[in-house]
Amino acid sequence: KGRYEPSSSPIDFIPEEKDSTIKHIVLPLMNLRSKDKKETTHLQDELTIRFLTALLVDYEKQWYLGMIRRRTLYILIKSVEKAKHQHSLKLHWKLIVEHFRLSNWLQNLMRLDCVKWINKQSNKLLFDHIFLTIELTLVAFHSTQTRMDNIRKQFPELANIDKRIWNKVYEEIHFYHLTATYILLDLQQSYEACWRIHMTKRCAQMLLKYESKTITELYETGMLGHSVYSHILELIEKKSLKLEFYRVSMVKGYLTAIENPFDLLPLFRSLPNLEKTRWQMIMKANHRWFQPDQILLEKDQRVSTAYLITRGIVECKIDTMPIYYRLGNIIGIDALFSQDFLAHDTYRVSGGLLEAYCIDGILLNQFLKDENLAPSIYREIALHVLSNNYETRLKLNRLQLRLLVHKRAKFYWNESDILIQLKENQRLFILAGYVTHLFNGQNNKYESIQLQIFDTEAEILLNSSTVAYSWTDEDEDFSIKDTNPTVHFPLQTYDLLSNDLLYPGYLSQVTQFPKRQRSESLLDDGIHSSDV
Repeated sequence: KGRYEPSSSPIDFIPEEKDSTIKHIVLPLMNLRSKDKKETTHLQDELTIRFLTALLVDYEKQWYLGMIRRRTLYILIKSVEKAKHQHSLKLHWKLIVEHFRLSNWLQNLMRLDCVKWINKQSNKLLFDHIFLTIELTLVAFHSTQTRMDNIRKQFPELANIDKRIWNKVYEEIHFYHLTATYILLDLQQSYEACWRIHMTKRCAQMLLKYESKTITELYETGMLGHSVYSHILELIEKKSLKLEFYRVSMVKGYLTAIENPFDLLPLFRSLPNLEKTRWQMIMKANHRWFQPDQILLEKDQRVSTAYLITRGIVECKIDTMPIYYRLGNIIGIDALFSQDFLAHDTYRVSGGLLEAYCIDGILLNQFLKDENLAPSIYREIALHVLSNNYETRLKLNRLQLRLLVHKRAKFYWNESDILIQLKENQRLFILAGYVTHLFNGQNNKYESIQLQIFDTEAEILLNSSTVAYSWTDEDEDFSIKDTNPTVHFPLQTYDLLSNDLLYPGYLSQVTQFPKRQRSESLLDDGIHSSDV
């Protein structure tokens, strides 16, 4: 059996090739079914290298088509080259995420928001940072799964690779693809103005590339004179340079590129203006930024601070499966509400930046005393307690529990000596206070926090301390059948960011544009100095 040597596996890169990116990657003849552990590792490493090389070619193609800036291309090239040396997709993602971090200088500048001029400058720099984050996430990994599928179709001999090797690489790519998609969805919803500016600029650059090709075709057919052709091409090139290297103007109708984080929170949206202003002043002192991969809560630790998410994603891995929390979720609120609970797991910032409000016990009590906010806060507490402690018993996943609590369960709060009738098998979740079960002339007291399921019909006496939820089997069935994925984090909506929209022409033959007449000028140091 022939020994596989990595040195015998050249990678040929042909810039002039007109076909799809993946055809630049030449696979050598090798024994693809080797069972030797060392050879298996070599095969996996070589497959990873070829995929990273395919990414590199795609990045250059996207820059050529006007989809990304040169600055972004340099970051991606540097990351891929380092990742290839380590045969690591994980390293490529890690190096990209490093560019999502806020610099210490910008963080300190943002703290001086009481000075109007400084606040204006920090907002500009933050806009540039978010703009780069969108561009890197959009390009780096969002379309990787499609690329992997195309590689498999273009090279049938890859079917001979041990499925375990292929699946391991494919699953890793799929993971980063989903992670990038979740971050993009959050960026799209959290920074609406910045997203629109980015997409407008992206489309404008691509249109200018297309116009350059069309003008050249008209010139070659004799429909345009040389002087007119040169003048139009010069105008297109100047506009392209401006779009690539200078700040983009604000979208008309937007006062600021970065919206106030408080205005994004559904919790305060329905409040009267005076109340909203009062809460905004209270919450301002608790506003914080958190860096990618920063740990918020450690598993099995006491919680003194919960986090109300306004922008970004928090990840919690339970049984190796990641659970994502975003806008409106309050991480750790169950353990903050009740000292009987510890942090359910380790919660960390996923991928990009996190913007959140810190909530301590004092602020939580203020929420619960406010008649407008208390129902929403209790609902969030109930959801976390049920998800973290009763999910297995109820046989509902977190998304179904959210739908149950938000849409189906009856909420009891501030009730004074009210008697309710529960049907057979009806559930009663006591979140705070206590209830009294009247049965055969006896009074059985049930303290919080607990979930009770009654075998027979029951009479329950509520009091002013009671905070509880009740629901039936039918409510649970409804939650199972009609779960709407948009209720929580839209895990099922990543196809809204389709490759056809973001990478036009990628899945078929890429339109060939003429070489740029003044491409040498893009290499001048003077131009790079103006790149923000």
